[in-house]
Amino acid sequence: MVKIFRLTFLLFALSFVSVDAQSISVSAATDTTSYKVGDYITLALEFSYNKSIKVEIPSVKDSIKVLDYIQTLPSEKKESEGMIVELHKFIFSKYDSAVVTIPSLLVYYTEANNTDKKFLATTPITITINKLQINPQEDIRDVKEPMLISLPWWIILLIILGIVVLAVGIYYLYNFLKKRKEGKAEIKTELIFLPHEIALAKLDELDGKKLWQSGKIKEYHTEVTQIVREYFENRFKFRALEMPSSEILSVLSYLEEANTIVETADKFFTNADLVKFAKFEPMPQVNDEMLKQAYEIVKQTITTPVNSTKVGEVNV
Repeated sequence: MVKIFRLTFLLFALSFVSVDAQSISVSAATDTTSYKVGDYITLALEFSYNKSIKVEIPSVKDSIKVLDYIQTLPSEKKESEGMIVELHKFIFSKYDSAVVTIPSLLVYYTEANNTDKKFLATTPITITINKLQINPQEDIRDVKEPMLISLPWWIILLIILGIVVLAVGIYYLYNFLKKRKEGKAEIKTELIFLPHEIALAKLDELDGKKLWQSGKIKEYHTEVTQIVREYFENRFKFRALEMPSSEILSVLSYLEEANTIVETADKFFTNADLVKFAKFEPMPQVNDEMLKQAYEIVKQTITTPVNSTKVGEVNV
């Protein structure tokens, strides 16, 4: 009787394991367990299930509150040995140092000919967000004394003679050119470029450099931010180059001509400050979006004067 019971239990257990292994499995993992403040955290959620099973994708964005959601990457789906394998990736970040535990995610599913919902839970994941290591003594250097270079007297004499000859040559050249132009009327035309023309030309030049595409992300963000700040200074006549982003946005909100760009400027400077102060490593989409925002800021505040050229005085 005991042997029959043991055999029955063993067959039941093996049958249960086989059904579970062939039905569905879920797993969650991050690309690493140690990050710096502002790093991108990639969470991968993988499902493997039989064709007869229907799986509900959990709302990862709403389920994970301990991290800051950035975006959802395109999912991948393939079939392998009669099983369907789905891979979903989500990008998060965190801007404070901490030890964070990503909670279990519940994955609901239904089997064929059975409307009752079942679920599996992923294993919690613990990661560490480390502070940026800053050495306060790193940039402090002793002031070096001026370097004195002793030259032979004859080299000094040659330098003096060269300066004298250059001065005399410039004097005679000036008089020669002055006499040639004497008695002739001259009209000088000076092109005056408007602030938006200067800014758009610089943005076109920056786009052509392909800085962030070649890995020079910091240089790219520094240059695009500088162009926008210079444009604000030339267009609206306030010291945008010397102001923090928050003060620039405050000034723009009071200017009637700038009402249409306040929201775009806010998004632009938010990304710029993250890169500068939080060591934020932006996605390629963010780099491209910042250039588009810069173009939008300039184009929405263009002014068209009556005449954009200045004619100089007539000298006889």
